[in-house]
Amino acid sequence: MELQLSIFTLNCWGIPVVSKNRKERMEAISKYLLSGAHNIVCLQEVWSENDYLFIKENLKNELPYSHYFYSGVLGSGLCMFSKWEIQDVFFHQWPLNGYIHKIHHGDWFGGKGVGLCRIKCQDRLINVYCTHLHAEYHTDDIYLAHRVLQAYSTAEFVKLTTYPADVSILAGDLNTGPGDLSFRMLTQLPQLLDPFDLKCEESNPTVRKATGTCDNANNSYSDKKMVKTAPEGKRIDHILFHVNSNVEASVVNFGNPLEDRVPNQPFSYSDHNAVMLELRLSPAKAKCRREPSKDDAFDNTVAEAIKVCREATDTISKSKKLFLTSGGLLFMLLLGTVGFWPNNVFCDVIKIIMTGLCFYYLVMGTLWNRIELNSLKAGLLALENFTKTKISDIN
Repeated sequence: MELQLSIFTLNCWGIPVVSKNRKERMEAISKYLLSGAHNIVCLQEVWSENDYLFIKENLKNELPYSHYFYSGVLGSGLCMFSKWEIQDVFFHQWPLNGYIHKIHHGDWFGGKGVGLCRIKCQDRLINVYCTHLHAEYHTDDIYLAHRVLQAYSTAEFVKLTTYPADVSILAGDLNTGPGDLSFRMLTQLPQLLDPFDLKCEESNPTVRKATGTCDNANNSYSDKKMVKTAPEGKRIDHILFHVNSNVEASVVNFGNPLEDRVPNQPFSYSDHNAVMLELRLSPAKAKCRREPSKDDAFDNTVAEAIKVCREATDTISKSKKLFLTSGGLLFMLLLGTVGFWPNNVFCDVIKIIMTGLCFYYLVMGTLWNRIELNSLKAGLLALENFTKTKISDIN
């Protein structure tokens, strides 16, 4: 029996107070989803629980089953809606999630990870994974090791939980594009396919190919400076899939289904473009065991990831010395100048600031440094163990 899946994913940019036109955009997103064009929806950056409840209420007839993945201080921002019953849910939070002191980035406060909903439709089991990896933010990517280990942890999670699902789908803002280390990790380990590279059976004029999903020239919120250098933007939002040996899948349609602007408004639905994937699933004509890829591509990917993690551990060791030295010097300065400070408001403020900095440096050099180092070591050991296991299998 054939089954038609239509999966939709969008980073909604739903940060309360910060995100522009948030209320109007959430209403527009709900209105679009009410069209019933998609039977599985994955949303990211729905940081307000009220926004999730608003969308849930609006979609209760078209997509009656939903789940919000609560995590961290603010919530993971991830939620999922389905036409069919959600049997099981699970959330895997990553140990590395950015830095607590990078408040303007906020990734640590979200307690990010990957959420899984196992959906039952007829006689098919569908694993849908929704996630949002750490962003770069700057050309000097201080979060590279974090994102690489998030990608590896997600890839392992998908690989280990795929069985007994007939099809596994990973959707979300992956903050990585084709060819990047994190993208290779996500696609090669659990052998997920990128529909962008596959031929579509149909060509719907309302669905445009998802060339760039962030900082694209057609988006009203895109950075104008980045648009000038790369009008197509970066393709960092994805829907990847894998089917087991009993199922055959064909890509019916793939691309961005949303208009450039919300109808009758001068702004887009989000600062990211949406992605949709339409799959047709049918029983395999001949059951065959699919052998894992035997090329060296994933070996090179793992080796590169190990190198990134080792470099990150060296950087942490250096930063530990810097934090402890700075904190120690400030502490000695404060201790040595007791009784010498003039008794006025200005000096009191200076002492409070110095005390705060001293405390910050000492905490970063001890507790936070140890947490990050242990998380990196855990990921590094897992990668090294994977390499050793493969070598022993060959021998």
